[in-house]
Amino acid sequence: MLDNLLELYAILAVVIGLGILLSVETKNIINDLKPATNWLRDHTFGPLIPIAILIIISFPPLFGQELVATFVGVTWDLPEAFAIVAIGTVLGEIANFFTFKYACSARGAKLEEKNLDYGLLAYVSRNGSFWVILVIRYSAIPPHYATSVFSTVGISFWIFLGAAILSLPKQLVPVYVGYAMQPANDDKDTKVIENVVLVLGIVVTVAAYIWIKRRIKESTPDFIYGRRKARQARQANGGVPSHYVDTNVPSV
Repeated sequence: MLDNLLELYAILAVVIGLGILLSVETKNIINDLKPATNWLRDHTFGPLIPIAILIIISFPPLFGQELVATFVGVTWDLPEAFAIVAIGTVLGEIANFFTFKYACSARGAKLEEKNLDYGLLAYVSRNGSFWVILVIRYSAIPPHYATSVFSTVGISFWIFLGAAILSLPKQLVPVYVGYAMQPANDDKDTKVIENVVLVLGIVVTVAAYIWIKRRIKESTPDFIYGRRKARQARQANGGVPSHYVDTNVPSV
């Protein structure tokens, strides 16, 4: 319980710190980015650059999707910015999914046996419903990490894709933060909407994280028991691997 609270406090501290930094340094950030944003807007292929970057950084251990999304929000109007981020996010997640599915399944199986956190997330994902996958996508669990788990535990591509698309509104938060930083949008209404979007984003992320951590905690005894039985079965079979899936775990 203490570890969960510390994780939540760390997440909130980072979010609040970034919010304060953006508020204080908005004008300097905009001035520094102006040459790059003008260049991207003036070129037809400009949107392809952030899309390509989002695809590349979708692979762990790379990170920075939120920063790229904020930059896109600073550069383009809101509809275009969200479309660019949505396309880059979905294409990156698809590439991540198939790369891990066909190149890292064996490593994923080993991690599932040796790493408790990875194994528990894999167990909950495999035995959960579509809604479990969707909640994980909305939680504070890094999307590219979750995708690597989904792909190696046998989650259907179409279930994964549906959850990835339905979780795209989460990307609206950094996009809108960037959009609100544009000088043309420096008005009271935009700031109010920005604050509402930020608060909703934080609430949804924290609520989803708490829910999935609770489900993981509830599944821990079954997971440990199943892993112990799988090891016994593997020893009895001369070392042949055996998955520890409890099909009696109810889906939500």
